[in-house]
Amino acid sequence: MLSALPAASTAQNASGYLYELLRALGVSVSVARHVQDLLLRPLTILVILLLAALAAHLGSSIIRRSLRSLRARATAKAEDRAEEEAQAGHPTRFGTVLGRIDMFGRIAANLWRVVVWVVAVLSIIGVLGINLAPFVAGATVLGATIGFGAQSLVKDYLSGFLLLAEDQYRIGDDVVTTSATGVVEEMTLRVTRLRGDDGTTWHVPNGDIRTLGNTSRRSASLYVDVLVPLAAPIDRTLQLIEEAATEAVEPPEIAASCLAPPRVLGVEDLTTDGLTVRIALSTKPGTGAPIARAVRAAVVSRLVQERVLGA
Repeated sequence: MLSALPAASTAQNASGYLYELLRALGVSVSVARHVQDLLLRPLTILVILLLAALAAHLGSSIIRRSLRSLRARATAKAEDRAEEEAQAGHPTRFGTVLGRIDMFGRIAANLWRVVVWVVAVLSIIGVLGINLAPFVAGATVLGATIGFGAQSLVKDYLSGFLLLAEDQYRIGDDVVTTSATGVVEEMTLRVTRLRGDDGTTWHVPNGDIRTLGNTSRRSASLYVDVLVPLAAPIDRTLQLIEEAATEAVEPPEIAASCLAPPRVLGVEDLTTDGLTVRIALSTKPGTGAPIARAVRAAVVSRLVQERVLGA
């Protein structure tokens, strides 16, 4: 039984084309086996290195080529997006999208190269006959420890990648997240920095953004409510409110931010305190508050002037 083990081991090692060729030439078994080991292992390692270099280069080229086609399609939409953002009152930030595509291309290409070379190194270690079992066991324990401790960090990076890939918001957009509201000042794969209305800087981890509202796309709609006495003549009051609201948005600095004339929707509510008249405004994103204040002041001033409201 024991004598059969060396014979089996010898038969296993003594195999291959080079070994058979040397044996056919009359070389002894031990010499043929040693020559095969000395020549075949370096040749195998060289082939692995060449294949890894070729796979890394071809994979990176395919990724860059795919991203170039995506960039070309994105560039084709630049004019439409620029016109849309110009109507919304924002400077064109399409270059940010193109830069994001380039960043994804570099990340994907580098990740592919890392994976290819890790596989190549492991294959070379196997060819050299090094036992990886102790290293694998230690790496498994270390990886599990780091994984449990870095769950939130991995979640932040993955969520940030998806937020950037889906173009849910950009720098300069007004957004409402689960925990903070403000203007986007900086965005990375891990965290988004917002500037609140009171000047507070919010650092929101991307993994904590479960719901997101973006008020900086297309147009913004808002309403201005005016409370008038119950005894006020309805038809005349509505006419005065419409005239005052229209005059309030006529100045050039306000008219540039209005996408449509103000509309008086009518009586919205009725209480013992009076009638609530609602005015609808359509403005560029981020400009609604000052326009609403101007309209509200103009309407109140006109109603007081016409003695609909008490001074």
